[in-house]
Amino acid sequence: MSKLLTRVLMASLMLPGAMWASADDDSARQGIEEIMVTATRREESVMEVPQSIQAIQRETLELPIYRNVRDIFNKVPGATAGITQGGKLPVAEGIQLRGSGITQTNAGGGMQPVGYYIDDIPYVDPFGATPPPLGTFDLDSIEVLRGPQGTSWGQDSSAGSVIMRTAPVNMEEFGYRVSAGMMSYSKGSQGYEYSAIVNAPIIEGKLGLRVAIESQEDPGFGEVRGRPEVEDPFNTERDTLRAKLTWLPTDSSEVTFTHTEWATKYRFIPGSNIIDSSRGVMEVVPLSWDLGLEVFPDGIPINNYDIEWNTVMVNVDLGFATLTYAGGNVEATDRDYVDENLAYGIVSLTEMPSDTTTHEIRLVSKEGPIEWLVGFLDMDAESANELAYNYQVYGEFTDYNKTDLEAQAAYGEVTWNVSDQISVFGGIRSQEEDRTENSSSAMRAPGDPPGGPYTGYQLGAGAASYSHDNTSYRFGVRWMPSENGIVYLTRSTASRAPVPVTETTRALLAAEGFPNLSDADASEMTSTELGTKWTLMDGSLDLELVYALGEWEDIPMWSGYGLAGGPLSAAVGGTDADIDAIEVMLDWRVTDSFGITYVGAFTSSEVTGVPDPSKVANFPTAIRVGGDLYNYSPRTHALTLNYAMDFDSGWQGYANATYSMREAPDGFSSVLTPTAYVKAYEDYKVLNLSAGARKDGWDVNVSISNATDFDGQYTPDYSRVNQSIIMFPRAFHLRISHSTF
Repeated sequence: MSKLLTRVLMASLMLPGAMWASADDDSARQGIEEIMVTATRREESVMEVPQSIQAIQRETLELPIYRNVRDIFNKVPGATAGITQGGKLPVAEGIQLRGSGITQTNAGGGMQPVGYYIDDIPYVDPFGATPPPLGTFDLDSIEVLRGPQGTSWGQDSSAGSVIMRTAPVNMEEFGYRVSAGMMSYSKGSQGYEYSAIVNAPIIEGKLGLRVAIESQEDPGFGEVRGRPEVEDPFNTERDTLRAKLTWLPTDSSEVTFTHTEWATKYRFIPGSNIIDSSRGVMEVVPLSWDLGLEVFPDGIPINNYDIEWNTVMVNVDLGFATLTYAGGNVEATDRDYVDENLAYGIVSLTEMPSDTTTHEIRLVSKEGPIEWLVGFLDMDAESANELAYNYQVYGEFTDYNKTDLEAQAAYGEVTWNVSDQISVFGGIRSQEEDRTENSSSAMRAPGDPPGGPYTGYQLGAGAASYSHDNTSYRFGVRWMPSENGIVYLTRSTASRAPVPVTETTRALLAAEGFPNLSDADASEMTSTELGTKWTLMDGSLDLELVYALGEWEDIPMWSGYGLAGGPLSAAVGGTDADIDAIEVMLDWRVTDSFGITYVGAFTSSEVTGVPDPSKVANFPTAIRVGGDLYNYSPRTHALTLNYAMDFDSGWQGYANATYSMREAPDGFSSVLTPTAYVKAYEDYKVLNLSAGARKDGWDVNVSISNATDFDGQYTPDYSRVNQSIIMFPRAFHLRISHSTF
């Protein structure tokens, strides 16, 4: 490790310094348009913030090849949208940063490792590893912050935060944008998209409204074994409505109300019911168990994901500081998950409604020698999951789980600008979480509806709870040796609550000879980050280098038991690990018309501790001291080329190409593969191309997603029968839009 750290230090300090020596300080920012971010709750240049940040602007987000937020994560070093613990999209989809897949996999208590914000309001759904179903439609920007963020943002996110901002209301001018597009897969099926945005000042300069609607259909690509008449088994339809009302009651205050609805309908959830994907197409089987056929007689499921998101944001300029109140409510009104899991021999019918409300108050000082912020977050969440199983050993039974979660956190930071070159900063966070789970299970009796409730033999009921108190910190120093470069060093901590286990489960495991289940300890992480950012070559090149070390203690793991009368697995603590990451970002404006962006990350891990076998029996032998962790790509690379030019006709042409690669990760299942990791068959590779022309508000774009037609199995196959997730084939996109904005 010392040699590696020495090399990073030399690269980050000496190489940029040599290049800087030949640069003109006064012109250092003239070559690349300065990108402003609000990672520190103040608007600053991304190249001056002492954090590792990736900023994606509106021009990129408007391209058809970046229709979903997860599509842009190919452009973030070390970030992957992963499938964890054998779970399926979208239920177990989670964004991973710096190897956070190990904690994302075992999410079950408290906040998620990666926090999500829409318009600076925390989007919290603690009952799944699912990010908001937000498309890039009418987004203004996305900022990806890597590393713990709990002392400046409301969520105690141990791996990072994703900050998404929708387009603001224009209080002065009426405007609109309309768009229509279609897409066609190279192997046959077609989809569409329509959108419209209207911005209208109601009282000029005082009150304005922006309404945006979008409708999308993606037919996907797959086959149903033995059912050639079933077309597009992975068909997905999504409708989005967003209404934003902004009111300026005084010159120093602003109030914004936002209402958003996402209605998504899937047939087979991507990744479910796969019987084979070795031929370059995901082949699925229709539902075959009686439990599923009672609800879907033709064997073809329908899954609905309907979510509403209501927020209010109030900003008041107090002169010395800005006071903000941000309130939000996330309600999953209809969230289904129908799956026949061939590896486990289970068919499941699941309803996962949830309701989460957050209130956040913060005070942020104005710029000065001493800058500070303080904030308070209150969260109240509940869910009532209803799961009907048909397990090949136990028969048909239901599992009801009601969860209540409350959390409060106070946080703050202080920055002292000692001089023009040196700043020191520190922050602290105190958080309390209280979680209660009540569960019950029952066998199905004659006459019970397929989805429950079941009134037969009661398998048992249980309750689990915890109170998790945590104090974390962040401190560091930033050195600006010149106007075009910074070096920074930070150290921060974060904590995630333990996964609760019911007393009934504890008693059952003890009776079967598995005592001392260890789930009482929260997982703790200490992060050290050394980074540098430079603007070089007369301002035409931005360079960022980062080294980060995450030291985890008491990571919750699943240990497989497979008891005849109880759980297949249960969570245990006691696993420690170190995760190293080296991240590189280079943005080079070669000419006025041509630019190159490269981002890459090299991630490694080492297990440094496992539970004492005398205290925790049957722990997976695949997880061993000195070994690697799983669910992360050791290497990720992404290269983007951008081109634009003006024609004599008045049209502007543009083109974009992005190639991304993620090394094949190791996977793991505590039940199916407890003795060895399962590596994905191939690396993830994707090439997206886009070209278009603009004039007088018109924009005509032609894009190709998965241009190489990559169909490799880039996710681990726990079943060993080629049940891997693969990409949909090459698709051609055409979009025509007109805008007055």
